Amino acid sequence: MLSNTPKSPMERYRKIAILIGILLFLAALFGNIIGFSSGEGIGFGQIFMALSGILIVLAGAFGRRFVNGYRSVAIMILNTLILLALLEFSALILIKTIGIENIHQENQREQIQTRDVRESGLMFPDQEYHPFVMWRSAPVSLPLMNVNQSGIRRTYWVPRIEGTRIFALGGSAMWGWMVPDSSTIPSCLQKEINSIPGFEASVTNLAQNAWVSTQEVTELMLRLRSGDIPDLLIFYNGANDIFASFENGRAGMIIGNRSIAGRLSVQEDQSGASPDGLTLLLRSTNIFMLMDYLIGIEPEVAAPNVRFVAAATCFDDPGFDMAPLAGATAAHYLENYRIVEALSKEYNFQFYFFLQPLLCFETDDSHPGASELLETEDERFLEFVGITYSMILDQRNDYPRLIPVQDIIDEEEMEIFIDLCHLNASGNEKVAAWMAEYLYAGLAVSSPDTLINQ
Repeated sequence: MLSNTPKSPMERYRKIAILIGILLFLAALFGNIIGFSSGEGIGFGQIFMALSGILIVLAGAFGRRFVNGYRSVAIMILNTLILLALLEFSALILIKTIGIENIHQENQREQIQTRDVRESGLMFPDQEYHPFVMWRSAPVSLPLMNVNQSGIRRTYWVPRIEGTRIFALGGSAMWGWMVPDSSTIPSCLQKEINSIPGFEASVTNLAQNAWVSTQEVTELMLRLRSGDIPDLLIFYNGANDIFASFENGRAGMIIGNRSIAGRLSVQEDQSGASPDGLTLLLRSTNIFMLMDYLIGIEPEVAAPNVRFVAAATCFDDPGFDMAPLAGATAAHYLENYRIVEALSKEYNFQFYFFLQPLLCFETDDSHPGASELLETEDERFLEFVGITYSMILDQRNDYPRLIPVQDIIDEEEMEIFIDLCHLNASGNEKVAAWMAEYLYAGLAVSSPDTLINQ
């Protein structure tokens, strides 16, 4: 006989719950088709709907057993969170009690900067986004290093006169990497200018770390558009254009282009979460910082013999011909020269492209001052630098305001190089003194506003 026993309300509710859960799961699964998703992939909303559907199905299938199991798991999770909260609070108390200055640093970069300031009074500043040029230095206020809110580094000994306005553009070598404000090339140049009778001029340091020549030209265009027009413009560059090409395997790129492009590219994971988000979250906790301190982990500081630039993958191909890439790099650099030349005629200013000296170009690597810095470098990189610089200089006759600085660095003076392209304070003074004499030689002393006609 068939049983006519009516089903209990609870059993009906469980079946309804199972049906609702299945519908939610299917809605999440086919969310892109029915319009529940805003993107091509599976988003947070779909994941939440799918998990909710599974939980409702389990609740309907197991009834009270699911409720009891859920309650037990919830209690375990809650107790774990309470324990972690107590540990985090205890770690905070210990950190404040110990009073370690660098324990609250947000990341290793800040710890390294703190150490650099303590040891040398200098640091490599952070960078802040700036339209069109990508970045400028973040504001810094230290006894030996000062960058204002506009990202412009201080130039020493600027006179309060209405003389020739000189803008200095370039990368970190012009900006003054790891030298005091008073020892940057613009500051040294200003000091030299002040000592020359009849040479009245003020120098503004518009250089930025890691800028290539295209960013420098863009900065110039922004200045001109705003009405900030110099009398004389000097570029001290060349190295970063080569470094960027070697790093990217393409000419005309900025340094760090792959990293920046990766942040903007659409990834398969549409959640928007950073792959390192969990790691960053853990590192920001007081527990991690306390453990980091107690274990005695020191932040890693780049050793001086680490390779200056990492090669693009194309250089790994044994048959790769770097000459076309070097030619394209030289062509981009010289095209920027022509752009500045055209702007100089339109806006009535003079300019020079000073091709900065490189330790690895036309240098005897057996020299004690060079061998230590060059011995660990990628030979492909050194070859690429030589080819590109030679291609630029081979066309110098067509670019009369392209002035190589390499020739003023004597073989006996290799110790003025900090690395492949940066000079120490003595090197900057030498370059600035030569620049001042070169610029003054083209000034009509009787008419300081009339610049060199060359």
